[in-house]
Amino acid sequence: MNLLAGVNDVLKKVQIVSTTNPLTSLTHSGKQVFIDNAISSWNEAIDQVYSKSKVLRPKQGGEDSITLVENQREYDLPCDMVQIRWPLHNVTKGVYIAKYPGEYEELRTLLVQPENYTGQPQTGAISPIDGVLYIDMIPTSAEDGDVYEFFYWRDTGLSRKSDVFPFSDTVYRALVPVVSELWRYNQNQRMSGDIAKLNYGRAIRALKQEPEETAWIKRGGIRYSSSPIGFDPYKG
Repeated sequence: MNLLAGVNDVLKKVQIVSTTNPLTSLTHSGKQVFIDNAISSWNEAIDQVYSKSKVLRPKQGGEDSITLVENQREYDLPCDMVQIRWPLHNVTKGVYIAKYPGEYEELRTLLVQPENYTGQPQTGAISPIDGVLYIDMIPTSAEDGDVYEFFYWRDTGLSRKSDVFPFSDTVYRALVPVVSELWRYNQNQRMSGDIAKLNYGRAIRALKQEPEETAWIKRGGIRYSSSPIGFDPYKG
């Protein structure tokens, strides 16, 4: 399924478009506010379902590096980065730059006279101001050229009509009611928590490829399902 189909299914459910006259693009002078809400709601639901399921989103991971420069404390990070995965690793020297245990502001305050802290960096923090990596030590000529590799999570939001959802059709069908509820909430500040909770559960189970939970009855040491599937040989 692609984003255009997803927007159409949501807008059909909330009765903005008809089944016989679906959208053919994500631009429409009379319905743009509804379309934009649907796109935003889809991205919000996708972020939530991957976060709740603790499954890494396809193509969400990225890999990059920084190269230390003498007398330079701040380093640019990938423009599509959402979250860095600490620590940064220098494989040549076998050393790391770990996440500073406090916040960026705390690290800045700790360095009373910043120019006096030089040498091998140990920790760093991401600046909330401009998104650069701020390290605790200013590299000297001995550290100049050291390369630190790192993994990060990238932004993989959907925006084009041809963008494909990063999961199976089963997950997609479970999320359509969720996204419709999010759409209603964003549009009217109203949402059915029961519907959202139920269908998030369906989507997460499908994403993790887990069977739907049923009621189990234990008889004679064997657990029987209340569903027609029968007994559960793995949970006896």
